[in-house]
Amino acid sequence: MNKHDLGKNPSIYRHTRNSVFQEFQAWTGLILIEWKWFISLLIGIIMLLVYTHPFPPKDIYLAVGQHGSIFETSGRKFVPYFAEEGIRLHLVYTNGSGENLTELADKDIQVNAAFLIGGISKKGDFPNLVSLGSIDYAPLWLFYRGQEYRGSETFTHFADKLVAIGIEGSGTLIIIKKILALRGIIFEDHKKNLLMIPDQEAFQKLLDGKIDAMCIIDGIDAPIVNILLGHNGINLRNFPYAPAYVKKLPFLDTVVIPKGSLDLNKLLPDQDIQLLASTVTLLVEKDMHPAIQQLFLLSARKIAEEQYQFFAKPEFFPAYVDHTFQLSPVAKRFYDSGPPPLRGLLPLWLTSYLDRVWFLVVGGLAAIYPIIKSFPSYRQMRSVMLIADAYEEIQEIEKLTVQAQTIEELKLLFEQINKLEDFSRESWISSTEMSKLYAMKSAANLVRQQIIIRIKELDNQNKLS
Repeated sequence: MNKHDLGKNPSIYRHTRNSVFQEFQAWTGLILIEWKWFISLLIGIIMLLVYTHPFPPKDIYLAVGQHGSIFETSGRKFVPYFAEEGIRLHLVYTNGSGENLTELADKDIQVNAAFLIGGISKKGDFPNLVSLGSIDYAPLWLFYRGQEYRGSETFTHFADKLVAIGIEGSGTLIIIKKILALRGIIFEDHKKNLLMIPDQEAFQKLLDGKIDAMCIIDGIDAPIVNILLGHNGINLRNFPYAPAYVKKLPFLDTVVIPKGSLDLNKLLPDQDIQLLASTVTLLVEKDMHPAIQQLFLLSARKIAEEQYQFFAKPEFFPAYVDHTFQLSPVAKRFYDSGPPPLRGLLPLWLTSYLDRVWFLVVGGLAAIYPIIKSFPSYRQMRSVMLIADAYEEIQEIEKLTVQAQTIEELKLLFEQINKLEDFSRESWISSTEMSKLYAMKSAANLVRQQIIIRIKELDNQNKLS
């Protein structure tokens, strides 16, 4: 400020600039003095980040079963949603749900998530896996050639025919074996005609007339199911005793294809068709990153909203239907409270991270709020302490000035008081303490004058002597 600025109206810009500069000086001084505490805080933040893993992996592997299944179709629907978040979702093909489960449970195999139908395992068998809920129904379809069979003995009727029942590791084979056991049919006695072949091979053999029937657990939108439902020479078996099987196998449900719902022009089917069905559950590793779990759930909800649900009510899926596996805590919060509040405003990893650590943040703020609140008073107190220390030093110099016997001692005291004044000039002092600062400088100047007088006195004494 020059002399021409004096007397003019105060400048908001200048005062703001000075306040910011003083604040910067204050914090700089605080960090330089209390650096140990700031390093401890930084180490604590780093440890929190390491412990909570804010950033999700960039590659996820999802086991989807056989080519052409609804599981593969569903898996492909998840891929673009993952790509939007910069994450690559790789589809891993297996023989079916049984193999999906074993590969997901095996830590040596690169599979992080898998589709599973109910009844593949028992509760508690895989404690390191959790459920994100079910995403669709997968009925048990029994397609067959020849004259339509309307009798009630479904499995005893087809047990002696050439029937494809899935391959080892498939959910279809596992469920069929359990159903046959309920009917008292010994699987080993019918191995010659109950064929364990892949779904695509069974589909082609059925169309070519080389087998009589095939069983498949798949969605109504699966390519194989779609083609067979519209084929003139292929019939779909109705399960009149489906509710009874559900009583014995509670992981199954009963679903119905209403009369005329497949083709209203041709009024197909001409009767309600009752089917046994399982749910398609999405399983993940228990320690899967929460952001990835949320991405699966968000994607599943969007997919359910976009596609027509034939067997379920709109927006029913995703839902926690099969309780064989414990529901993930992330999924429980999702079903109870919906997506994270800031979803759409912030990146997924950050919304997920805040959703997980908000209680830590709130707790931490509650703990450090008094410290943060005390910072301004600390800076004020530091100014008071600097001035008080300066006064003590001035008092000590004044005492030593009186006691000094040589000019050399006085010159050292003179240098000391000059350094003290230089330090006070360079240090940040609160504006509320400025009056005390200048009073301290006046006191320092008085002691400086005393030193000069004492030097002259001793110099005169030396000349006289």
